[in-house]
Amino acid sequence: MLVTSLRRKVAITAALGLLLVPGCHAAEQALPYAEAVRVPLDAWPGMTVGTRSVTTDAGTVGYRYPVLGPDHPLTTEIHTSMAERQTAFMEDLPDRGTPELFQDSTVLAASPRVVGVRVTETLKAGVNETFAARTLWYDVENDAIVPWTSLFRDEAAIERAHLAVAAVLEEGYDMPTEQLPGLVGEVALRVTEAESEPEEAAAGASPASGDGEGEPLDLSDPEQALRAAELWEGSPLADLAFSTAGGLAVRMEPGEVPGAGRVSEVLLPVEAEATEDLLSELGYHARQAALGEPDFPLDGELSAEGDSLDCVRLKCVALTFDDGPGEDTGRLLDMLADYDARATFYVLGSLVEEFPEVVERTHAEGHEMGNHSWKHDDLAGMSEQGVAKDIGRTNQAVRAITGSDPWTIRPPYGSLNGTVRKAVDQPLILWDVDTMDWQSRDTAKVAEHALTHTTSGSVVLFHDIHPTTVDAVPEVLAGLHHQGYHFVTVTDLFGLQALSPGDVYTDARVG
Repeated sequence: MLVTSLRRKVAITAALGLLLVPGCHAAEQALPYAEAVRVPLDAWPGMTVGTRSVTTDAGTVGYRYPVLGPDHPLTTEIHTSMAERQTAFMEDLPDRGTPELFQDSTVLAASPRVVGVRVTETLKAGVNETFAARTLWYDVENDAIVPWTSLFRDEAAIERAHLAVAAVLEEGYDMPTEQLPGLVGEVALRVTEAESEPEEAAAGASPASGDGEGEPLDLSDPEQALRAAELWEGSPLADLAFSTAGGLAVRMEPGEVPGAGRVSEVLLPVEAEATEDLLSELGYHARQAALGEPDFPLDGELSAEGDSLDCVRLKCVALTFDDGPGEDTGRLLDMLADYDARATFYVLGSLVEEFPEVVERTHAEGHEMGNHSWKHDDLAGMSEQGVAKDIGRTNQAVRAITGSDPWTIRPPYGSLNGTVRKAVDQPLILWDVDTMDWQSRDTAKVAEHALTHTTSGSVVLFHDIHPTTVDAVPEVLAGLHHQGYHFVTVTDLFGLQALSPGDVYTDARVG
């Protein structure tokens, strides 16, 4: 048997907050309640917060995530998982009503050794509202994202933590063992049976079933810790935090704890002493970090505009606009802003000098600048020196406004050869969806073509110098958003590290 009757020995923390409905309990009875350490993103000095928010006639989605560093794995994981949830929400929208999905983050602990973040989601549909929460932890030493199970020493410790929660409910909330909810109740009942009928209980199944062959999981291994989290799916410990008293604060739904009264959440306290032999080394570091001030090195120059999405896991699309900037580019930027969309603009150097304010705004709003030559000459007809001079001149024009060269090049007409590839120091980006907007000048046809032919990983070609094209963009954005797509820049779609100077790319479709 993995556990002893610890649940009978766990002391109940004195109430840190009284959440009683008048008349439900005697006035002198204080329910055991923990104060969780949860730091809002806005309260962490130096924190850059990434946000997305889109409201349409079909529904509203929004989320916030912490930007911890360039390509930081925890930022990427949180941002990507939120985007995945958004896609599932959009793909499952009802025919009627305007449901809302909002996801948020709070910091549970932050130090040079470990960072913990709580991810929440609130779903509103009519009069119904549901809430869910989970925690993710970044093990700095091993450069790994790990689940809550990594905070515990082993499987036996996880079971004992459930027993500690059961003891709080039994002794502090007068809940009979038979009425304890979920996995907490399963563990408590199994232990009760083990104490009364040890031989029969020993043959019973445990929620923690190891690797299926009787071998206990090694929770210091991220993959095995993830396996343990799957085995313990539905555990309230998936939404645990450290308490201000140095123990655990375990959240449960008020409906699972009738004696809690009319409250928004129940935070059950597990005393620090009860956790001393339950936590792993990472767990001890996490507790120490939670009780101190957030102390994780943040770069003040970080920007939330540079996406951190893993487009291998998502429905991503890169909308690209050639031949500008122009008179309608500002109007286009307003449309993109309505969907928090990021796009890539392949600009002509001669027009960059003519519309510097538009280029400055485009860059400031998180869009990507691409090089489309100086004045749309066919690069394939130039010498190597001529190509280098043309591209370099356009790079310089963009750099003078944005402070950096364009990451990629799109040759006019898609025309290139070995000379062009040899002459440039940037990747060459073509497309897989050509809306032919320059030819048709038909708003409906442009929108229909983009919506019909775009797939995950597509690079879609438009020209923002045509008013009819800009007029088509709202329908394209609405349609692709409703299908669960995420609008990203070219380098976010491919991954900047995957692009090589002089190489040619058309799309990032998988398979």
